[in-house]
Amino acid sequence: MSEPRLYRSIISGEAGAWAVPLRGLLRIGEFIYSAAINLRNTRYDRAAATFAAAVPVISVGNITVGGTGKTPFVIELVKRLDRLGCSPVVVARGYGAAPDEPNDEELLIRRNCPGAAYVADSDRCQAAERAANRMGADVIVLDDGFQHRRLARDLDIVLIDATCPFGYEHVLPRGLLREPLIGLRRAHLVVITRCDQASMADVSRIDSRLRELAPDAAVIRCRHRVTAVECLDGSPIEDPVAGKRAVLFAAVGRPGAFATTVSSLGVDVVAARWWPDHHCYRVRDIKSLLDDRSFTPHDLVLTTEKDAVKLAGLDGFDRTAIGVVRIAIDFLGEGDTMLQRLLERTLRREQTS
Repeated sequence: MSEPRLYRSIISGEAGAWAVPLRGLLRIGEFIYSAAINLRNTRYDRAAATFAAAVPVISVGNITVGGTGKTPFVIELVKRLDRLGCSPVVVARGYGAAPDEPNDEELLIRRNCPGAAYVADSDRCQAAERAANRMGADVIVLDDGFQHRRLARDLDIVLIDATCPFGYEHVLPRGLLREPLIGLRRAHLVVITRCDQASMADVSRIDSRLRELAPDAAVIRCRHRVTAVECLDGSPIEDPVAGKRAVLFAAVGRPGAFATTVSSLGVDVVAARWWPDHHCYRVRDIKSLLDDRSFTPHDLVLTTEKDAVKLAGLDGFDRTAIGVVRIAIDFLGEGDTMLQRLLERTLRREQTS
């Protein structure tokens, strides 16, 4: 069992009685961390403590650590703003990037939104100012911004993963919450992602809980739809993947969700190799994967779009030997219309202010 899985088994309560003392120790860390977060949030609840950009700011973030499908949502948002005639600039911290290099989120956004402007800076207020004053942005998309309180925002969007919605009800390190759930009351829109990977009853319970935690926020649902499975070099995989046996690999926040997506295609997942999120691949990583004779006989080796963009600059292996699963966001029910109205209202409010 890898360390992340072991950690999750401890905090989720799945581990045996031996883990009870460990959870007690983690509660001490949780108390200290929660107190610090609450003090910080109290400070930023005062508007005077924030920096207001010259253009509207739309924040997309999480309340838990781990993947919630944030990057596909940001891509969808940038495309919608572009269709509305806007010139959006994505502002992010650039976490996980090598010095003077883009991180995997930036690479993926640029691939899916050709011409999109992206500013990575640990000082996101400074980045927002640069985007508005030097890059011609008329709207800023703040990537991973829910806990970044210093930059004021006009629309606060929070993504909740239906497969692990509330971080085991505890703040780090006892659980996976970045801050206490009361913070959700700041959200204007909550999006329940990966609804196709949870039962309808579970999604309904999550929806009901969110309406209690964030009574003033709109709540919508979405799923991740596979749009294509193609080779890393862009060539098509001609035969249907259903019924094939596959080895998976990825370096993402929630690899289990990727495995579920692949299984939904009718693929038999026979093995997987997971690297830490934001792992910087080397040629030797891929060669060792492709040459590993310990894997069960298989037909495919599959990875995510996020991982694929990091492999683009590597040479020395057969690029047709790796398949990439490409996905897009599908909104359920009235979600598409509700998101569009919120975006239009946010932009219109700024124009008339």
